[in-house]
Amino acid sequence: MPQSLESIRETIRRQSPLDPAETERIVSTRYDHLPQRLVSALQEWPLEQAAVLDVGSSYGTCLIHFGPGSLGMDNDDEGVTFTRAVGLDALLADLEDPEQLGRIPDGAFDYLWVSDVLEHLESPRLVLRRLSSKLKPGGSLLLQTSVLPRYRPVRSLLRRIGEHPFDAEVHYHQWTTDTVAHLLRRAGYRPKRIVPLVPPRLARLAPIVPADAASRVIVEAVVDPALTERADRAVARNLRQSRS
Repeated sequence: MPQSLESIRETIRRQSPLDPAETERIVSTRYDHLPQRLVSALQEWPLEQAAVLDVGSSYGTCLIHFGPGSLGMDNDDEGVTFTRAVGLDALLADLEDPEQLGRIPDGAFDYLWVSDVLEHLESPRLVLRRLSSKLKPGGSLLLQTSVLPRYRPVRSLLRRIGEHPFDAEVHYHQWTTDTVAHLLRRAGYRPKRIVPLVPPRLARLAPIVPADAASRVIVEAVVDPALTERADRAVARNLRQSRS
């Protein structure tokens, strides 16, 4: 039986390593409701029963809802310490450091949950490629990211309600649904489907919103051996060029 938010908040207040005021800030900002991306993911995939590697787990907001064998990883010491204190498994590691990523076991996870992370990385393709070995056979990557809606009137509407994660100055990288799918293929994954995320204020429109009209999406992708081989050749070529 999934934990209720109230029981989660009680556990956090009882076990948090932070002072009471900071604990209440975390509870009120990160545990007052389920994030939209998590609600959609739990509806689409059996994450509450699955072993999930939560990449960029922060304070465990999503991780706490994943199944046995799940692990969080983040480069923020306070977030990892907090996550461990409330009873979750988490690793302090720099996602872009191959040696630190190597501390995570291979073939251990049903899903990779990469949410609001890829936009901030220097080398998103290389990170995705290195993460693929962490999946069990048949496992899936779930990539949640912001994308540029295809239609200008949609972009204008979203900006008017303050929902514009796709603007160039917001993140280090930005994609469309087409370019994020291209990125995944270059990293050795085959995209299976794209689930659009609709802002709560526009929830009534969710049934009719196509992926290319959304500002945020979850992309499910699986490792494809042919694409993986191609990606490995590209990585090797880049290393040779960087050393020459």
